Amino acid sequence: MDGLKKRLVQQSSVCFSSIGDLTIGNRYPITKLCNQDTQYGRTVLCTLIDNNDGDKLINVYLPKSIKLNNDEILEFNSRVVKNLALVYKGRKGRAFDITFE
Repeated sequence: MDGLKKRLVQQSSVCFSSIGDLTIGNRYPITKLCNQDTQYGRTVLCTLIDNNDGDKLINVYLPKSIKLNNDEILEFNSRVVKNLALVYKGRKGRAFDITFE
C-alpha cells in the first residue's frame, strides 16, 4: 500500500506550466518525453525537474517547431542516465527562446 500511496503523491505533484512561466536561465533536467495529440495538433510533452522548488515535476508543451518521432522518444525515455536539460532564455518577439544542454 505504501508503494501505491507514493505513486499517487508523486503523480499529483506534477503540474502543467507554460514555457514562459519557467525561470530565465535555469537549467531544467528532462525526465520524460512523449508525443501528445492536442486540439492544436501533435506536440511534444516534456516532463522537467524544477531543482529550485524541491525537485517538483513540471509538464510543458514544447513549441510546434520541435518535432520528435516515436523512436527518438522511446530511445530517450529508456535511458538510465538522462543527461538532457531545457534552458529557457526568454522570448524573441512572440516566440519562446529555448535551448537544450
